[in-house]
Amino acid sequence: MRRISANYIFPVSSAPLKNGIIEINELGVIHNIIDTKGALSESRNLEFYNGVIIPGFVNAHCHLELSYLKNKITPQEGLPDFLTNVVKQRGVMRNEFVMENISKHDALMKQRGIVAVADISNTNNTLRVKARSKIYYHTFVETIGLSNAQEIFQKQKTIYDEFIQNGLKTSITPHAPYSVSEELFLKIKKHSEKYNSVISIHNQESKDENAMFLSKSGDLVKALTSLGVDLSSWYPSGKKSVASVINWLPKENNILFVHNTYSTQEDIDIIHKNLSSPYWCLCPMSNLYIENKLPDFSLFKSYDEKVTLGTDSLASNRDLSILDEMKTIAINSDITFNQLLKWATLNGAKFLAIDNRFGSLEKGKKPGLNVITNFDFQKMHLSESSQIKVLC
Repeated sequence: MRRISANYIFPVSSAPLKNGIIEINELGVIHNIIDTKGALSESRNLEFYNGVIIPGFVNAHCHLELSYLKNKITPQEGLPDFLTNVVKQRGVMRNEFVMENISKHDALMKQRGIVAVADISNTNNTLRVKARSKIYYHTFVETIGLSNAQEIFQKQKTIYDEFIQNGLKTSITPHAPYSVSEELFLKIKKHSEKYNSVISIHNQESKDENAMFLSKSGDLVKALTSLGVDLSSWYPSGKKSVASVINWLPKENNILFVHNTYSTQEDIDIIHKNLSSPYWCLCPMSNLYIENKLPDFSLFKSYDEKVTLGTDSLASNRDLSILDEMKTIAINSDITFNQLLKWATLNGAKFLAIDNRFGSLEKGKKPGLNVITNFDFQKMHLSESSQIKVLC
């Protein structure tokens, strides 16, 4: 039995404990959490850390299969150019290099205190790594296509079946409003309703996404055309993107809207009015890398129980670190540490329906333990030099 303490323990699901003690067994399952009322009177066999103890992170949006694209995409050129460059890079690298990077960055995420990942996959490249990983993965097999819906759906359904047959939690999910036809959306909706699947969709990552739906204009239309996408039969709705596709999504499932860089209160209201269980994922480091713009974080404070954090891929980020995402939000908003920590842990676990194990420090759970060092105790917040140490 390990007995671990720090200046503070943040269970997430309850108030912080000053000089609290957490006891875990050899498997990492929490046996007990002791409120010492601020005193460290029980020092027997005690590991003490200068910092704050928190649960393992839940990365609510990642593309592990794109890890080979680290430093391959020029930053801050905007989403249309980013998409064009990613498509051009696919298939260029040796398969061995692709697989080496998947394995490498799976291990690095674990070292950065991440215990669970909602991961986007277009292929089965990540299957073997996920099957043996120490990280819990939920794979979202992503569908893309504005035509040939049956063919595309069946191809991705085959990949979905491979993951399922290997005992891995998996969903079929749409890429984004602008890249999925109504017919394909409805096939995904039917499948999701049948299996009560969680869904993830990129949302309003670029102003050009809304321009495409409002008037079939903007650089996103040009980028899709340059990639050979036939838009001759695609007609603008005259509404913003999320309002245009909201009825093609399953109403009762957990649905994660990712990025939301250009989302407004009106967009958020439409989603909450039409869907029973929407969640939000913020990936600020990726937003800065691609668009050099951040979402309006203040809009999401009212939805504190539904906000999660993600890293996106190494095509659009320097590292897969939830702590860095937290720091970026802390520097650019008035979001408290308590809120950020919930976004980085428990909310993502609830979205994936794995909060019986992950996301908070509670007796009987095995959530992983991290300690944040170089914590600013005066402000009770992260500092620029805060770091993560994984305890189990």
